[in-house]
Amino acid sequence: IRPHFLFNTLNTGAALVHQPPDAAERLLLDLADLFRAALSGPAEIPLEDELALARRYLEIEALRFGQRMQVEWTLPPAMPSLGIPALSVQPLVENAVRHGIEPAPRGGLIEIAVEDHVADVRIMVRNTLPPALSAVKGHQLGLASARARLHASTRGRGSLLATRDETHYTVTVTLPKAPPAGTPQATTR
Repeated sequence: IRPHFLFNTLNTGAALVHQPPDAAERLLLDLADLFRAALSGPAEIPLEDELALARRYLEIEALRFGQRMQVEWTLPPAMPSLGIPALSVQPLVENAVRHGIEPAPRGGLIEIAVEDHVADVRIMVRNTLPPALSAVKGHQLGLASARARLHASTRGRGSLLATRDETHYTVTVTLPKAPPAGTPQATTR
């Protein structure tokens, strides 16, 4: 979680204290959940919980960007019961806001989708790119960090692929459903 996000969130919260105070309360509770996960959360959490953190982050940013930020979620009817390294999806969503929404005067669209396949689960985070930034490449630190945590937790079987075209930036995380070979599995009696 980047420092500029913290300062922007606190400034947004201060602006909301007098009008509408319930939004300020929700913003602070969402921020507390994000920091709790960042500072003391387990190394791996259920996919559903990780998506809830990303949703909280987007709710905070929605207070800041308003109609400039559109978000579309495409989720399966039943969320796959799968663990994911904590804060793997949220930084990807944060990058989508930072590079796709923030610099665009008219804002843009962020899409988050989860696809449940036979052997794996795919999580896609896609954002529109402002025309002036379509050729600019960032430092890739958030991607490198998420990729490293994913690689370690799946013993190299998961992947993170980033692609871009003239109008969109897309990151796809692929998580295997079966545990890595040599991982102890629970037995039933």
